[in-house]
Amino acid sequence: MSSTPTIDVHAHLIPPKLVQILQKSGLKYGAHVGGSESAPTVRLEGSSWTKPIPLPLTRIDERIQTMDASGVDMQVLSSWIDFSGYTMPLQDGIAISELQNECIAEVAASNPGRYLPAGTVPLQDGEVAARMLERLVKDQGMRAVQVATYFGGERFLDHASLDPFYAAAQELGVLVLFHPYEENHPPGLGDYFLHNCIGYPLASAIALARMMFSGTFTRFPNLLCRFPHAGGYLPYQLARIRRAHEVRPEAKGRGFEGDPVDVLKRLYFDTVTQNPATVKFLADIVGYDRLMMGSDYPFDMMEYDPVSTVKQAVPVEYQEGVLGGTAARLLCRSPGCGCTSPRLFAQAAA
Repeated sequence: MSSTPTIDVHAHLIPPKLVQILQKSGLKYGAHVGGSESAPTVRLEGSSWTKPIPLPLTRIDERIQTMDASGVDMQVLSSWIDFSGYTMPLQDGIAISELQNECIAEVAASNPGRYLPAGTVPLQDGEVAARMLERLVKDQGMRAVQVATYFGGERFLDHASLDPFYAAAQELGVLVLFHPYEENHPPGLGDYFLHNCIGYPLASAIALARMMFSGTFTRFPNLLCRFPHAGGYLPYQLARIRRAHEVRPEAKGRGFEGDPVDVLKRLYFDTVTQNPATVKFLADIVGYDRLMMGSDYPFDMMEYDPVSTVKQAVPVEYQEGVLGGTAARLLCRSPGCGCTSPRLFAQAAA
């Protein structure tokens, strides 16, 4: 039996403490709270109201029970993507990011054998985000940070102002957990839950393609990136992306001269697809060593049996890596991870 833990790299949490603080003194963090006690809604300054906070996001005991039932040993805890707050004034963005990081770190510290914390940073300002990321790593031992795709429609993840953040993440060896989000539904996606089931994979594909063609991945070749939902739509239209790069000057306008396939082979992807065949297709392109198990817990669109999806899609000789081995190495949960920080290595060896 393998001693490598099964690690879910795509899960979300709103700590109960965070909700309580926002209900009591949300304006201190640029947050307006509405709705009811049992179904609060939040409007971050500069944003619109969220839907009522899904209660499973706040239930910690229920989370452990679900993990046990599905064979998941550890979860990487990322905040609710709706709380990214990139359209907030900078000082509010700093405050809400610090509050989320503090609350998630406390939950992870309360059960370190089951939880790993992922931070959030105010990407309104790449320099500020870089400094906060450094503190998260050095002071709180975080090895992952969640990044949303939404900046209010005015900037995207390939914007040059984010380079200081990418440089810091690369230097610190932090795993960047990209996640789609759109506050305003694109035309045609406002009905039938299309903003999620089509819009979110599309947002991931757009982010990935923009970072590729802009040369972001070229400038930061050792940046550790995980894209969700098996890369959105991009891996499955990769031939079209390659053709655009071959024949269209727009796709080369920012200096990207590599092969899009080679870029994908440097990235990591989670297995949240609801379809083992999709996981196999992606693995044929990037290799099984670039896949990590995810669930998207606790939403109704989640993988309800993420371990089974991996076992159906992945040959036995690669299952340990996909189920947790690759994540353990990237998140410094393995003595062989190469981490040089005494605190982090002690954590890995525990």
